[in-house]
Amino acid sequence: MDLAGNVCNIHYEGSEDMSDFPVLYYTNMYSIGVCVSECPAVEAGIDAGGASIGVSGFYPGETEGLTAITVADYSEETGFDLCDVTAEAGVTNPCDWRKAMVEVAAETDGYMVRGGSAGLGYGFPVLDTYRFMNRCILTSNAAIQLEASFNAAMQTSDEDSGFLEKLQSDLYTAQGWILGFGFVVAMFVSFFYTFFLRLPGVLFIMIWGCIAAVFGMFFGIGGYGIYTHGLWTATESSCTDGTSTDQATCEADGSQATWVTVCVNEECNDGHTATEADTLLYISYAFMGVAAIWFVLICFLRARIQLALEIVKQAAKAIRAMPMMIVFPLMQCIAFVIFMVVWMLYAVHVASLGKADVTGVCNDGISFTETICNTAGNVWIPYQTFTYGVTEDGVDLEQAGWYLLFCYFWTSQFIIAIGQIVIAMCVAKWYFARDKSTIGNLTVTSSIKDSMYYHTGTAAFGSLLIAIIKMIRAAIAYAQKKAKESGSKTAQAVLCALQCYMWCMEKCMKFLNKNAYIQTAIFGKNFCMAAKAAFFLILRNIARIGACTLVSEFVIIIGKVFICVITGGLCYFAIGSGDVDLNSPLGPVFFVMILSYFTAAMFMNIFAMGISTILQCFVADEEMFDASSRFAESELASFIDANGAPPKAEKKEDNTL
Repeated sequence: MDLAGNVCNIHYEGSEDMSDFPVLYYTNMYSIGVCVSECPAVEAGIDAGGASIGVSGFYPGETEGLTAITVADYSEETGFDLCDVTAEAGVTNPCDWRKAMVEVAAETDGYMVRGGSAGLGYGFPVLDTYRFMNRCILTSNAAIQLEASFNAAMQTSDEDSGFLEKLQSDLYTAQGWILGFGFVVAMFVSFFYTFFLRLPGVLFIMIWGCIAAVFGMFFGIGGYGIYTHGLWTATESSCTDGTSTDQATCEADGSQATWVTVCVNEECNDGHTATEADTLLYISYAFMGVAAIWFVLICFLRARIQLALEIVKQAAKAIRAMPMMIVFPLMQCIAFVIFMVVWMLYAVHVASLGKADVTGVCNDGISFTETICNTAGNVWIPYQTFTYGVTEDGVDLEQAGWYLLFCYFWTSQFIIAIGQIVIAMCVAKWYFARDKSTIGNLTVTSSIKDSMYYHTGTAAFGSLLIAIIKMIRAAIAYAQKKAKESGSKTAQAVLCALQCYMWCMEKCMKFLNKNAYIQTAIFGKNFCMAAKAAFFLILRNIARIGACTLVSEFVIIIGKVFICVITGGLCYFAIGSGDVDLNSPLGPVFFVMILSYFTAAMFMNIFAMGISTILQCFVADEEMFDASSRFAESELASFIDANGAPPKAEKKEDNTL
C-alpha cells in the first residue's frame, strides 16, 4: 500500500488505478512509498547526481543516461507539496535529494525525512534495489551508501558514526575475506591440525597436560577452599585479666574477668557465619575427593590412554589420506535443505487448512441471530470467519502435524546415520588395507556407493528408533505444557522426570547406534546383529572406550579452539597487510572465527567418528588375527606386544566383535 492508501498493481473501486504500477518504492526509512513501474538499479548503490523518486514523480537529477522510472500520478491527492521534476537539475532544485538531505539535517521542512509524520518522504534518492514480493528492496550496498549520505549531511565524522553502522560497513567490505577464511582457510587449518597431532610428543604433551590441568583445577579449588576456611575461622582467645590461660580459670567463681574470642585477620572480620565456613569446608573436601578419584582413575587408565593416543594418530592419518571425507557433510547439508524445502511446503499447507464459517452482526448491537435482527427491522451484516486446524467436514488436523513432525525426525536422523556409515566405512577400508597407498578419494566415493546400496535399511531402522524416542519426548513436552497451564505440580514433576529419562535414553541410543553403524561398516551386518555386537564390544572394552572417549574429547575441544584462533589470526594479519579500507578489522575477524568454529565442528565430528572406527577396527584386528597377519601398524602393534593380545575364541563361537 502506498502513502495515499492505494495498493500497487490493483485497481479497487473508488481508488486510483495502479494496474500499471506493480511495485512499491519506499520513499523513507519507515516503509512509506509510491507505486512505480519497475525497481531502479544503480551500480554505485545511490545516484550521486541527486535523482529522486517521490510523490512528484521521477526526477533525473544531473546524472546522464539514468533509466527513467515511471511513477503513479499523485497530483490529485491532497496534503502533498509537489516539486517540479522538469525544472533545471541541480542541488538547488527542491526535488534533488541532496537539497532535501541538508534540509532534514537542519531540521527544516525538507522534501525527505526519516519519519512519516512530516513530508512523507518527497524526493527520496534513486537507490539500487531488487524486486521482492512486489516491493523494491534495497541492496546491502545501497543501504550502506544511504546511511553514509545521511551521516555526511548531518556533518558527523566517521568517528561519531554508530558502532553498528561501522560494523555493517566493515562486514560488507570484507565479505569475501570472511567467507574465504571462515570456510576455505579454516579447512586447510583443520588438515594442518591432523598433521600437527602426528608430530612427536605433541599429542602426548597435549593430552597429559589436559589431564594434569583437570587434576590441578579440582585439587587447587579444594586446597584454596580449605585455606579460605582457615582464614574465616582464624581466631584467638584470651582472658581480660591478662593472666589466665584457659577459660575455666578465667571465669572461676569470684572472678570479674571474661574469656574473649576475637578474629585475627580481616577475612574473619567480614562476618562469615559458622554455617558458611562449614559449608565451604565440605565443598572443598568434595573437590579434593574428586581430584583423588580423578588421579586414581587416570592411574588405572594410563595404558588405555596411551592406546587412545595412538588411535587418534591413526585417525588423523586416515583423514589425511582421504580428504574428500570433509566434503561429504556438505552433501548431507544439501540433502537436508532439499528435504526441508519440501517439508516446509507441506507444513505451511497443513497449517493453512481450516474451515470457513459465515456469521454476522446486527447493526443494533443487540440481536444475536439474523432472524431476530431482520424481524426487528434492522440490518444483518454478514462476515466470514476462518478456523485453522479443522477441515470443512470437522476433521482435526493435529494428527497431520504430528505426522509431519515424525517425518522430520526420521528423515533428519536418517541423513545423519548415512553420514556416519559412510565415514566409518572409509576409515575401516583404510585400516584393513595392506597397502595404504591404494587408499584415497576414490575410497570415499566407493564407500558412498556401498553405503547407499547395501546399508540404507540399517540406517533407516536405526534412525527410526531415534525418531520414535524423539516423538515420545515431543509428546511429553506437549503434556508438560498442558500440565503447566493446569497448574498441577504433581503432573509437572512426573512429566519432568519422564522427560529426563527419555533424554538419557536418546543419548544412550545414539551412542549405541553409532557403534552399530561402525559394526555394519566393518562386517556388513544388519542393524540388530550390529547393535548386539556393538553392545558386547562396549562391555568387553569399557575401559578402552572410556579412555578413548576422554582423549578424543580433549583433542576435539583443543582442535576447535586451535582452528578458530589460527584462522582468526591469519585473517587479522591478511587484512592488515592487504589493501582493505575498514574502520576496524576486529568485526570481520570475529565473524571469521564464528564461521571457522562451525567448519571446525564439522571436521571434528568426522574426526570423532574416525577415532571410534579405528578403535573398533583395532579390537577386531586384535581378536581375530595372529601377530603375523594383523593389520595394525607399528605403533598399535607394539601396544599389543606390550600388553598382550586377548585369548582367541573357539571357532564355534562368534569371533567377530
